[in-house]
Amino acid sequence: MQKEPISSQASEAVSGPTPLVSVSITAFNAEKLLPRAVDSVLRQRIDFPIEIVIADDCSKDSTLHIARNYQERNPGVVRVVERSRNLGIQRNTYETLNECRGKYIAWLDSDDYWTDPEKLTVQVQALEADPTISVCCHFVRWVTPEGEVTREKYPSIPAGRYGLEEVLRHNFVPTPSVIFRNGIQRSLPPWYFELESLSDWPIWVLAALEGDVLLLERVMADYVLAPGSSMTSRGELFWCRMDAEFYEKIESIVPARWHRLVRAEKGKRYESMAWLLRKQGEFRASRLAALKAFRSPTLLDNFGSKTKSLLAATLREAQWRLRGQVS
Repeated sequence: MQKEPISSQASEAVSGPTPLVSVSITAFNAEKLLPRAVDSVLRQRIDFPIEIVIADDCSKDSTLHIARNYQERNPGVVRVVERSRNLGIQRNTYETLNECRGKYIAWLDSDDYWTDPEKLTVQVQALEADPTISVCCHFVRWVTPEGEVTREKYPSIPAGRYGLEEVLRHNFVPTPSVIFRNGIQRSLPPWYFELESLSDWPIWVLAALEGDVLLLERVMADYVLAPGSSMTSRGELFWCRMDAEFYEKIESIVPARWHRLVRAEKGKRYESMAWLLRKQGEFRASRLAALKAFRSPTLLDNFGSKTKSLLAATLREAQWRLRGQVS
């Protein structure tokens, strides 16, 4: 993957035994939440070496100071990476994953935390026992920053093994639940950095091209729905657009036999966009989205729903224009 050089400084030289698991934590203005995340890792009951890589993306609060304190108290385990400039979510995620030295990488954003001290042991055992598993994940709870549980169990699919088809249909893998085999991220294409708020899904696609995704029947982490986060503040229309953009690009890295599925899913997202835009009174944009919904899949895929969407969007725009509301 071609990428521009990134200036960063590791505040401690790499030392000690090579870790079996690297825990990747990216942080930006996370002074109130980072300690809870790091402590949840340090409470893990394990019999193998790990490292915790904390990459601060030029925070303006005391995040970096807190990270350094953890490094001082846990030498050889916690390693802090300081960015010389703000990289943003996609680039900081990618660079942090590439800082990891372990055979496996565990993903933990600074606002989330693990709730089961056996998490790493259980997942490493699964990966070590079966080389055909590329990603091991589990169920999580959704909670507020105050700890109020808003959803007891996510995702809403059964535990088990999943392949590329399920991964392409929806991003069901919760990031704080994941351990995956190091190296997968190095195959990310250049367009990865053009995406907004989708730092994980392309990695799961690449992983599913090499093996299965194992979803364990355990709830072992809390996913925090922080105010102002992309999950809670952007709205359904934003996520439909992000999904559509993902499908526009992901076709380039999956074999041709999966293109029909990608285009059908892309069409569904454009259908949803058309409906949401119509509700907002954006009738021209609704028609354009409905047109993309019609054209994206093969002719017969989604035929009934995409035809209905296009007709509804076209009719509403025509009614709007007839009322003389065109600016």
